[in-house]
Amino acid sequence: MDGFEKRVLATIRRYRMLSAGEKVLVAVSGGVDSMVLLTVLLQLPLRLKLAVFHLNHGLRPEAEEEAALVARYAAAHDLPCFITRPDCDLQTAAGHGSLQVVARRERYRLLARTADQHGYEKIALGHQADDQVETVLMRFLAGAGPEGLAGIPPVRDRYVRPLLEVGRAEILAYARRRNLSWAEDASNQKPVYLRNRLRHQLLPYLEEEYQPGLRGRLRETAVICREWQDVLAALGREVLARWGLLQPDGRLTPNRNGGYLVPVTAWRQLFTAVQRLLFRWLFFSLTKTDAYLEFTHSEAFLGLLTGPPGKRIDLPGGITACKEGQAVWLGPAPVAAGNRAQGEAQERWERLMLTVPGVTVLPARIGEVESRWLTVDALPADWNCVAPNEFYFDADQLTFPLFLRPRKPGDRFQPLGLGGSKKVKDLLIGAKIPRHERSAYPLLVDGEDRILGVLGLRPAERGKVTTRTRRVLYLQYRPYR
Repeated sequence: MDGFEKRVLATIRRYRMLSAGEKVLVAVSGGVDSMVLLTVLLQLPLRLKLAVFHLNHGLRPEAEEEAALVARYAAAHDLPCFITRPDCDLQTAAGHGSLQVVARRERYRLLARTADQHGYEKIALGHQADDQVETVLMRFLAGAGPEGLAGIPPVRDRYVRPLLEVGRAEILAYARRRNLSWAEDASNQKPVYLRNRLRHQLLPYLEEEYQPGLRGRLRETAVICREWQDVLAALGREVLARWGLLQPDGRLTPNRNGGYLVPVTAWRQLFTAVQRLLFRWLFFSLTKTDAYLEFTHSEAFLGLLTGPPGKRIDLPGGITACKEGQAVWLGPAPVAAGNRAQGEAQERWERLMLTVPGVTVLPARIGEVESRWLTVDALPADWNCVAPNEFYFDADQLTFPLFLRPRKPGDRFQPLGLGGSKKVKDLLIGAKIPRHERSAYPLLVDGEDRILGVLGLRPAERGKVTTRTRRVLYLQYRPYR
């Protein structure tokens, strides 16, 4: 291997991109970056099982010639080659939007489909160091935070970018040493695209007039922001798991109404940076469009957390956020939330036995309650971080079976931490729960109909966990709204 190939191999090993013998689908456009990527992967001592993917988008006159170039190179190296076309007319699909965005989305969709159909474990892309520089600068100009300034990730899911630490000049030099043929995309010179203006005008000017080492500084910025982003992401995943919103495979789990109901108090106790990150994660998990979040959106959401109940903000992509008592709803904008909730409240339901352990689904589309046994080792380290929809009980102090039932006139109990009893109605009013939403707070009672808590709001003093507790019953309430 020559020095260039060794540098690429070092990047692969640093980020654990590829393992020996893996099946890798290489995205090859015919441009110099992707042709060099394929050539280098053929030279590495990893015994990779390579295949070539090319999307003939048909947007330029040279498209057929580029597809033929890629096919010839793959055939010369006995590599499987998948040349495909978009399933739709890209110009029509773009409409008045960005053709580049639509083409990129279609490319990734077809890449993933081809990899799935033919069993390729990884997908290699040809992004290189100068692409990273341009991306970081573009995002800085757009006002991005650390997540955006982290730039293009070396590894994301099954997508890997082995050339991300070598620049355009090095790639061209390697291509010439190898006598490679490649296609030149004339659109890369057109100043109508922002990336091209940065590449050919702004970056050279900034390097000449202000910072000769600007490209290196921007690459370092991406690395630093990515490292901090990893720290924030670990904290964010821990919080979402504690709130019951994260599945073991890392996917977010909206409720049956397609959104999230999250505790205000627990959210406000997080570092502001984590609050913003979680807001972005939850938002982008809900919208399938190209919705764009600005700083003002996250500022408005943080203001919502400290504002009065009932306050609402509308977000891009048809998403809304509304403070409901001690929780915030983030999800699709309701058509008539008040009317729907009132209709649910009018639907009668009777006392329902709680499944322990297991999941109990409440009638009238109110929600569901998951119960499970815990040992004292699994108790929270900080009780202040427990969400209102989570209850912990000393199981040996309860009278089983337990039941769920709607509120009745005159219901009263001793809420955890209070010295005396209180009417359930007064507790709901004190928490500023609107009248039409109170049906979403059913009661948990024991076998003698003694109230053990108002789900989503407050447990009772009865059955509280103490230093003498040996067996814990844990409940998580998930409202459907």
